[in-house]
Amino acid sequence: MKYTLYILVVFLSFLSCKEKTEKESQTTRDTKSSAVKRSSKPYSSKDFQLVFKFPENYEVREDSLAGQTPVINVFRKNNTGTPPYGIHEDFENAYISFLPQGYGVDGPTGAQKSIEEFGNPLPISFTIDKRKSRVYLLNNGDVWGFYLRFETPLESWTEYGGIFIRYKVRDFTARCISSGNKEKPMEECDPMGSDRIKYLGEVDAKSKKEINQILKSLWFSRKNYDRKEISNLIRIEKPASGKTIASPLQIKGEARGSWFFEATAPVELLDGNFQFLGRSYIEVVNSDWMTEDFVSFEGSIDFKKSDTENGFLLFRKNNASGKPELDRTLRIPVKF
Repeated sequence: MKYTLYILVVFLSFLSCKEKTEKESQTTRDTKSSAVKRSSKPYSSKDFQLVFKFPENYEVREDSLAGQTPVINVFRKNNTGTPPYGIHEDFENAYISFLPQGYGVDGPTGAQKSIEEFGNPLPISFTIDKRKSRVYLLNNGDVWGFYLRFETPLESWTEYGGIFIRYKVRDFTARCISSGNKEKPMEECDPMGSDRIKYLGEVDAKSKKEINQILKSLWFSRKNYDRKEISNLIRIEKPASGKTIASPLQIKGEARGSWFFEATAPVELLDGNFQFLGRSYIEVVNSDWMTEDFVSFEGSIDFKKSDTENGFLLFRKNNASGKPELDRTLRIPVKF
């Protein structure tokens, strides 16, 4: 009898401990889940059609620059500068400036290229004017900032509107180099003449990742527009994400009819430096593209040899209107 009672007590104690452990485990999972949910905050502006998410160590401020030029800043709370932020700020600061009417002053000096020349490394879902959009570079070739312009402006923006992006740069210094390739004092520098300015320092990797995550979440609202998740718009069967590809690349999948115009949509292949290797189209097969349902598509793309091991396959919605509000992009990583 005593033995039976002993076994019963041990069994009940085991159940009690198991239940406690499961509750603690669930509490831990709930806490982690809650932390993930609180890791980003949503922001939207009906006046300027902006929708994005930003991390808790960032802040959003709606303000105006000189001449009452509107600006929406999203910036690190520990920035050394004081908002509002335009384009000429200290390199210790990390922020994005949305400038619906432009910035009305000369752009940054130093090494720079058009995005058409440099390539577009940003994880954005909308189309930009690659000739007018700029990439700003340190002397070592690393990117410290961008200014993005639209081919077709948003309905609430002027044609001069754009998005200025700045990563934090550590140990920043600027040097002036004369036409004779000699260094001269910055106060005597004439970058509008024959002098040139070199920017030196190290781009802060954390701020770059944070800013890029904000840009990845960015989209533009529109009245009576129901924005679907990208997975509910297009699905790729071939090639599989992250797989090695060869030319000619065969493409296969399905997408909603609204992804296409005249039954086609563009696809582009980029190398690891975001340079174009090839362009082509996917085309609806055995279906009427004028539907909101999913339809099958196929395509192929010939491409030149890549100098990098990795790259990206970009599927773009065929947005005949040209309006950024209606742009969508799916980026698939590939290997060569």
